[in-house]
Amino acid sequence: MKKYATVLSILVVIIVIHAMVLFSCVYSQKDALAKKRGTETEAPQKPEPEFVIDPTPVQPESIQTPSQRLPEAPPIPVNHNHGKPFIYQYAVNGNIPALPGSRNATSGILVDLNTRNVLWAKNPRQAYPIASMTKIMTCLIAYEDVLAGRNGLTLDTPIKVSTAAMKIGGSQVYLDTRETFPLRDLLKAASIKSANDAAYLIAEYIGQGSVPAFVKRMNERAAQIHMANTRFYNPHGLPGAKASLDNVASPEGMARLAEEALQHPQLMQWASTWMDTFREPGTKGFMKIKNHNYLIKGSPEAAPGVDGLKTGFINRAGFCLTATCLRNNRRLVVVVTGYPLRKERDRFVRQLLDWGYARAADPAAALVNDRKTPVKKSQPRTTKKKTVKKTSPARKKSQ
Repeated sequence: MKKYATVLSILVVIIVIHAMVLFSCVYSQKDALAKKRGTETEAPQKPEPEFVIDPTPVQPESIQTPSQRLPEAPPIPVNHNHGKPFIYQYAVNGNIPALPGSRNATSGILVDLNTRNVLWAKNPRQAYPIASMTKIMTCLIAYEDVLAGRNGLTLDTPIKVSTAAMKIGGSQVYLDTRETFPLRDLLKAASIKSANDAAYLIAEYIGQGSVPAFVKRMNERAAQIHMANTRFYNPHGLPGAKASLDNVASPEGMARLAEEALQHPQLMQWASTWMDTFREPGTKGFMKIKNHNYLIKGSPEAAPGVDGLKTGFINRAGFCLTATCLRNNRRLVVVVTGYPLRKERDRFVRQLLDWGYARAADPAAALVNDRKTPVKKSQPRTTKKKTVKKTSPARKKSQ
């Protein structure tokens, strides 16, 4: 019995020892786990940063280096007076006493676009043949279509020469049906050389094969910009079969058309080019083309500040000109028609511009001075009286 008690005591001791060891292990694991958790709490992992949209717009300059910036086209100066009515209050009407050359103009106008003041007017709202000044409208419509991307039109659009265009005479670049040109070359030829065949081809292509459809648009555009007493029958300005079929416009209307063209630097660049070339050098038909406006820069007869716009001549119109001029940030536009000689027309326009700039700052005061300045009357020639011998009725000469 004593033997069994001893064995039982040993077993109890062993169980107690095992219990103590087991308790010690469990406690040490809990303590270690608690320490580990305590460490994680003291030094938590940094969370992933959230994506936040900054409401401040990013300026292009902040993300582009100077070498990456694209050059910008020169801006068109804002003309807040564009399209407003012209003011005739201070205009000299009819012939200008100080400028005898004004007598040979059938019509004309001089406008200060900065102020809308008309400085000179002679039959300003009556219709007169305008000849190749027509091409200002032709080129304007084509270029506006390019800017609008109408029917996918660009300056590089290839245009094949048609038989009808090749047959157009007068001033031309001698288009051939075997040729194709980009629109820009045709516009250049029409603007600089006043090429009738190029103007016709432009109208035919944009009119989708119908020149009358294009001419209809010319008249619609004229109405939009309030061109008084204007009527187009063709896109180049050649005379019609009779006088009633000539393209006609009023000087005031042409001044408004010039104002539209002035909104487009590319059109004005062509209009102010004295000499250029047409076709590639070394190819058949290569030619140098010269502007018909002798008042622009580069011409030996250039007038200060003149940068356009278009000349015209047919027998029924005489020598015509729409001239644009910029001096000291003041923009004047001149329109004249009916001169018998080109040089006479240009001489008068040059004098008219000088006269206009001298009075543009204060046209009202200039009119007052005009009234104070006495007009020199031409003195009659003194001739000796001749003695007339009396003759009998039978010997008297027939008149």
